[in-house]
Amino acid sequence: MKITIQGQDYTSVLDAAHPLTIERKLNEPSVCQLWLSLPANGGLASPSRYQSLAVTGDDGTPYFTGYIAVSPLPEYSGLGLEGPRYRTAIQAVSDELLLDLLLMPPSAGSTGETAGALLTSLVAHTGSTALSTLGLSLATPVNNFSPEPGGSWSQRAGRLQTWRAPCTER
Repeated sequence: MKITIQGQDYTSVLDAAHPLTIERKLNEPSVCQLWLSLPANGGLASPSRYQSLAVTGDDGTPYFTGYIAVSPLPEYSGLGLEGPRYRTAIQAVSDELLLDLLLMPPSAGSTGETAGALLTSLVAHTGSTALSTLGLSLATPVNNFSPEPGGSWSQRAGRLQTWRAPCTER
């Protein structure tokens, strides 16, 4: 696993006393919590609010991407050879939060498309160039999709799961 904050590697200072957690909920931004024990020599800068945070696997699989949501809080953890030692609590929120802050344009809806095509359309409507839907393969047919007026990106993406083609089995 690799932890990067603002492009700098913080994997080696992950505090083992508090496990890294990633909490995912349906139609809500994910939350990542971890603790860091920064070296006393100042080799790594103390993270700050709004910095980007990414957790990836050893094989490059992304597990979490987001931003530090609250100012990191240092906590006294004991006395070391160099003097007092501190742990820093980090709480980050996934990138969906930024999508939800964008005003989504009104939409008349769509019929006869797949869930993947509709999700690609939602991403395109955000205007974000940071998102890619190249590997998306959601071929589930959607009979009729009409998003809630004024709904956030997450709400519209969540509605895709409720709009499915009618069953044709006999």
